[in-house]
Amino acid sequence: MNFSDILASTLHDTKNSLGILFNNLEDIIATCKEQKCPSHIEFYKLQYEIKRLNSSLIRLLSLYKADKSQLAINIDYHSISEFLDDVTTQHEILLDSRGIEMETQCDEELFWAFDRNLLTGVFDNVINNSFRYAKQKVRLSAFKENGYLVLRIEDDGVGYPSSMVFNERQHPDFKKETSFATGSTGLGIYFSLMVASQHKNREKCGFISIINGGKYGGGVFSIFLP
Repeated sequence: MNFSDILASTLHDTKNSLGILFNNLEDIIATCKEQKCPSHIEFYKLQYEIKRLNSSLIRLLSLYKADKSQLAINIDYHSISEFLDDVTTQHEILLDSRGIEMETQCDEELFWAFDRNLLTGVFDNVINNSFRYAKQKVRLSAFKENGYLVLRIEDDGVGYPSSMVFNERQHPDFKKETSFATGSTGLGIYFSLMVASQHKNREKCGFISIINGGKYGGGVFSIFLP
C-alpha cells in the first residue's frame, strides 16, 4: 500500500468512529431534552461539529476515489423541494442558535436527476461557511435556467474574498493558496467542482459559480446541474 491508500483507510476508520459518536450523542440529546436539561443546545453544537468533521472526511474520501476513478455516482430523480427541506432541517437548530434565519424558495413540482449524497456534501460545506459568516439570513433556492438545474445558497455576510470569486463553466482552473490561519484550505470548493463535473447529460457538464451580491448582498454560491 502506498501512503495515499493508508491515509484513505485511516480516514475511513475515523469516519466510522465519528458516526458512532454522533449516534451516541443523539441519544444523550434526546434524554437531555426529555429531562428539560438546559445544556441540550450545547450538545447540539457539539453534535454539529462532529457532523461537520465527518462530512469533511467523506469529502476527502470522495476526492480520493474520484482521483482513483473509483467514485460510484448514484444518479436518481429527486424532489428538489424535499431535498432543500431536508437540508434545512439538518442545519436550522444551529442557525437558530446564532439567530440566523434560513428560508427556501423552490417550486414543489421541480424534480431533477442528481447524486443526493454528493450534493448534500456540497450543501453541508457551503452552509457551514454561512453559519460562520452570515449575519441574520441564509437563503436556499432552486430553479431551471438554460437547461440546467440551479441550486443556490446566499447569505447576508461580507461575501467571498476576491481570491475565491469566479464564474467559469465546465472545468475552471481553480488555484488557491491554502491558509491555515483562516481555516481556508479550498478543499470545499474543490469538492464542489468535482461533484458538479460528475453530473453530465450528453454534451453538458455541471459547473459552479461563486460571486458576491445576490438578494442579501453577501456571498452567492450556485451549482448548475445539466
